[in-house]
Formats: sequence, C-alpha cells, structure tokens
Amino acid sequence: MTDDSIQSNVADELRLADSALRAARLLLDQDLLPDAASRAYYAALHAARALLFSVGIESHSHRALRTLVARHFVRAGKLDSGLSKDLAQLEALRTAGDYDTTFALEADDVRPEVERAARFVGAARACLAADGWLD
Repeated sequence: MTDDSIQSNVADELRLADSALRAARLLLDQDLLPDAASRAYYAALHAARALLFSVGIESHSHRALRTLVARHFVRAGKLDSGLSKDLAQLEALRTAGDYDTTFALEADDVRPEVERAARFVGAARACLAADGWLD
C-alpha cells in the first residue's frame, strides 16, 4: 500500500465509524436498542480498521481485528489496554443485539456502551492524528 492509499483507507474507515456512531445514537434515542448496540460496535470496528490500515494491515475477521489492535497499538503503548477490552465488550453486545431474540437491555444499559464506542473512536482518531495520518 502507498501512503496515499493508506491515508484514503484511514479516512474512509473513520467516515464509516462516525456514521455508525451517529446511527447508534439516533437508534438509542428511538429506543431501537439491539440496533443501537450493533451500530456502536461497528463504529469501533471501523475505527479499529482505520488504525490497522495505518500500519499496512487489513483484518479479515472480528477476532483477528481485536488481536491485531492489541498487538500493534496496545502493546506499543499507543492505546490504553482498556480500549482493547472495550472492543471485545462491544462485539459481545453487538452479537447479543444481532442474534439474541431475548435481548433484554434497557436504554440505560446501552447508552454507556454507545459512549464506550465513542471513546474508542476518539482514541483511534487521536492515535492516527499523532501518527500523522489525519489532516
């Protein structure tokens, strides 16, 4: 990958992260909680993909994505270890939102998870800016 294609991929993933985060908040406001949970995870996923693109890596599975973020960003001291755990927790919430027919969380349970996703996106953006990938 060239620096231009990396920068383009990073920007595209961050746009998708921002869109998913906006959708999560709107869905939460409409009490569409399983969908809000799913979009919150995808906001973090796209931010994580942006991080990986910045180091020339493309992940092809959710599990690999978490592992690679931990290896290249948490262990390197660029992201707090709690953010890696947040990504795993958001994925578990997404799985429940997408597949659990008895999804029983209330808005007060999902709201902090949407904000957890927002923190992940913000931390990824700050890391990318510090590494010179954002204008």
